[in-house]
Amino acid sequence: MNIPDVFSDIDPISQSDGPEPACAITYTPEFVEAHDYLRAVLKADERSERAFALTTICLKFNPANYTCWNFRRRCLVALCTPTDSDARATIDVERIDTDLEFADKLGGTNPKNYQLWYHRRALLEIRFKGDERIQVAQKELGYVDKILGDDNKNYHAWSHRQWIIRTINQPQLWSAEIEYSHSKILLDPRNNSAWNQRWFATHEGEIAANSGMKLGKLSFEKAEEEANYAVCGAQVDPFNECPWRYLIGVLMEQCRWVQREEGADDKDKVNGLLRDCVAKIKDMNDSPTEDYPAGPCVSLMSALVDLLETVGDKTSLEEAKNMMGELVVEDPVRRKYWHKRQSTVLVLLGKVSE
Repeated sequence: MNIPDVFSDIDPISQSDGPEPACAITYTPEFVEAHDYLRAVLKADERSERAFALTTICLKFNPANYTCWNFRRRCLVALCTPTDSDARATIDVERIDTDLEFADKLGGTNPKNYQLWYHRRALLEIRFKGDERIQVAQKELGYVDKILGDDNKNYHAWSHRQWIIRTINQPQLWSAEIEYSHSKILLDPRNNSAWNQRWFATHEGEIAANSGMKLGKLSFEKAEEEANYAVCGAQVDPFNECPWRYLIGVLMEQCRWVQREEGADDKDKVNGLLRDCVAKIKDMNDSPTEDYPAGPCVSLMSALVDLLETVGDKTSLEEAKNMMGELVVEDPVRRKYWHKRQSTVLVLLGKVSE
């Protein structure tokens, strides 16, 4: 597009850097020309096809231009406004799908661009109001999967994925997301983003399954399933911090909950699960596999200490104290931390002995 010819009726507005700019940026002539006319269009608030086309040119120069993306959406709405004065202004499906493809092309070299992801969300909010919302969501999840294939810890992609599933809020998507996070964990067991996604899918999926009622925790049956899943992940690689933190999170959540409740049955079940996990971890500690050498594993020992302290009886606290002494040596970076933890356990032991 020959910009001066297309906008021959508009005077371009140059960028004002002041009389003595501290650090003048040397733009290309094409960049300067496009943005000079964009400033003029913004001042006139012209929401036309040619203004929309100009945003395309400017965004190719700078995909992070928030003002340009915002004006582009305003143009889209204006160009699709129904002629009926009572009808609500929106953007038609064909325009949205075309613009999602445009954002996809720009996103190829800008996978962590905030503006691109927000633009996709703004357009999808409209598409999700239609009858094909689940199909649209599944297509967008496929797009996110493609991005995660290049960078499996892309925060923007994982956040966008959570927004899609939470917005659609259908049981089939929640269940599928648990399986999806599992597939990502299998590809890279140290992918903390995938473990976080599993936590999201299991917890918020449980809320969705209970008609939006926030239970504050997983059901015991689901917690038991997730605890066993984490232990299996730790058995694959005991030096991997991810499954240990996931296990601690699941068990601590259950323990905190039963402390607030009066149900003896629930408390017995949670304590049983806690002790069962402790037994499995002890067995791992005493029986190293061929894949990993014998000797101290700080991640395993740290998780075991947390759980022994949670069990809270005299024998468990003694074991935790002794293992903290080992961690003082094996985990020198956190030596002072383990000394502090030891002093806390000694106080607990005094109370238990009384």
